[in-house]
Amino acid sequence: MNIGTHFDLTAANDTALLRRSRPASDSSAFAENLAVEREGFTHRYIQGPGFSLRMGENILCSGGVGGADVQNYEAEFTADSTDEDPVVRMRGTANSGEFDFTCHIRDIDPHNASYVELAALNRWLCRTGAYQTKLPGQAGSVLPCGMDCGDISKKRDFIGGIQDFIASAANSSHYPKYGPEIYAHARELLEVYQEFSKGPALN
Repeated sequence: MNIGTHFDLTAANDTALLRRSRPASDSSAFAENLAVEREGFTHRYIQGPGFSLRMGENILCSGGVGGADVQNYEAEFTADSTDEDPVVRMRGTANSGEFDFTCHIRDIDPHNASYVELAALNRWLCRTGAYQTKLPGQAGSVLPCGMDCGDISKKRDFIGGIQDFIASAANSSHYPKYGPEIYAHARELLEVYQEFSKGPALN
């Protein structure tokens, strides 16, 4: 169950790179705006039983998953984040406990990523216009509806997981568990994550 997510769904007009490689460095309007936003930044929250989600201009994404034991996360741009090298601080509570780490979005590998890293990657691709779903009912979803994200701080192969999710429908001897739109979204996400993973990870 998705208990709350804050997303900036506005896309840039220009076409952004869908690869992990970083473009040549230029002046960063994003970094300049980030600095301006930090000066007047006001925190806003969504709260509920066992969770509190912070929102704001510098929060790339925040959300929660789970039932009785809610896992929650937020990804906030760091002060040194740029268009060429977007960096986020990931904080939250997973099934395995609290986590707090920094990651470079272009270094995320969907073959070996945590759910919170994949969520940050997904929202960055949407924010830059590199990915916009053709299925409005699935907008904002990091994984196909019904696919278990597991412990949100533990790394796993999400590309392999989505492939298995799609195959489960094709191999079913009865009517698939989910509707056609869910599997169409799974194929769309798989293509996006596979395309991104082709680029080299740069440190």
